[in-house]
Amino acid sequence: MATKKKIPAALAATPASAGKHRKQMEDLIQVRLARLTEIIAVLAKHSTGARGLRNTDLRIMNLLYDDGLLSINELARRAHVDKAWISRSVMQLLAKRWVSKETNPFDARAQLISLTPKSRELLEKVRPQVLRNEKMLLAGINEKLMKQQLDQLLANAERLLEKKHN
Repeated sequence: MATKKKIPAALAATPASAGKHRKQMEDLIQVRLARLTEIIAVLAKHSTGARGLRNTDLRIMNLLYDDGLLSINELARRAHVDKAWISRSVMQLLAKRWVSKETNPFDARAQLISLTPKSRELLEKVRPQVLRNEKMLLAGINEKLMKQQLDQLLANAERLLEKKHN
């Protein structure tokens, strides 16, 4: 016969405030943004036909679609993502033939990344769906105000991050 493990009294009794604290945590903007990010990632996966592309991959591809040839450093700067992460993502995209690379004619040490015809074709198919999804996401929301508030939230978060690193 299995013996029951005894639960310490401190864990067995749930304080009345636990529900209140849980609710407060669920109300945090970071929790809401994380959930929104998860939903957008699922929508992106559906838009791309589950081709194994992550959000970072799609950001890289969209930057290249808009701006042509870019270096890893420039991709990292524009995507606001760590250079090492972008470099790993580009290597995976190269292996799957979503992007190609060529030597920078002005600096032989640097590589320039560009889209392949396959990725350009995919983006031309999915971009209209992404724009429709964004329109639906923003239904009932003042888009200009939302973007201003998100920009302010981002600036606040970056300042907080800087403080933590200093």
